[in-house]
Formats: sequence, C-alpha cells, structure tokens
Amino acid sequence: MKDFLIQNGAFIFWAIIAVIALIIEALTAELVSCWFAPSALVAMILSPFVKNFLIQLAVFLGLSMLLLAVGRTIVKKKLNLRKTNLNADSLIGKTGVVQEPINNISETGSVKIAGLVWTARSAHGEEIPEGAVVVIREIQGVKLICVPKKEN
Repeated sequence: MKDFLIQNGAFIFWAIIAVIALIIEALTAELVSCWFAPSALVAMILSPFVKNFLIQLAVFLGLSMLLLAVGRTIVKKKLNLRKTNLNADSLIGKTGVVQEPINNISETGSVKIAGLVWTARSAHGEEIPEGAVVVIREIQGVKLICVPKKEN
C-alpha cells in the first residue's frame, strides 16, 4: 500500500482536489470552484508522465485561472443572469393600504401589501392615516418605509 501511495500520490491528490472543487461548487453554485475540477483532472492525467509536482501545480494554477477568467464570463453571458428583486425587496415601488395609522414618533403603523401586514414608517416623518394608499420607497430591517400615494 505504501509503495502504491508513493507511486500514485500525486494522481490521488489531484483526483481528491477535483472532487472537492465539485463538492464546493455544488454547495455554493457561484461558478467559481467548478473551474478547478477540470484543471485538477488535467494535472492528474499529467502526473504519471511529469513527476515534478511544481510543474503539475503550475499547470493546475495556470489552467484554473484561464478557465475561471474565460469560462465564467462566457457562462454568465449565456445564462443571462440578471439581478432580480427577491422576497421583500420586490415590494419596493408597490402600493399598499395603511392598516394602522403610521406615526414615526410613537413608532406605530402597519401596511397591508400583497396580502401581508408589515410594520411601516413614514419616509418624511408625516403621519399617514388608516386607509391611506402608500408607495413603498425602501425597506429598513423589517419595516416598510413609505410615502402617501399622492407624492408619487
């Protein structure tokens, strides 16, 4: 077993690096570590023929950087990844109805939007009465910051 590891240690090392890179990519899905797996496979194939580990490492690092720079750019363009508003951020710009009068000084107020009631505050500090229609300007923590619809 010891002789096998001595003779094939680099081969096994690069195989492990390839698997680890794929596992990390599966956990993060950021299109970064997936480019290290093919580089590790090339280094693994090279290892029986080139015994110098520094040359193997140089091939691995060079190919990784090349694939990362070129591959990630091409894949991102093909996937056309656009930033989309998710969850609460998608409420910005939408209208809601005040359920409890909004008063920043007494820290009261709520707005119903998309079937959910949110804690709300006024963007400009004015009181907004119950039943008023408001536009969501931003979200701070779990509070909607809104203005009366007429200001829109």
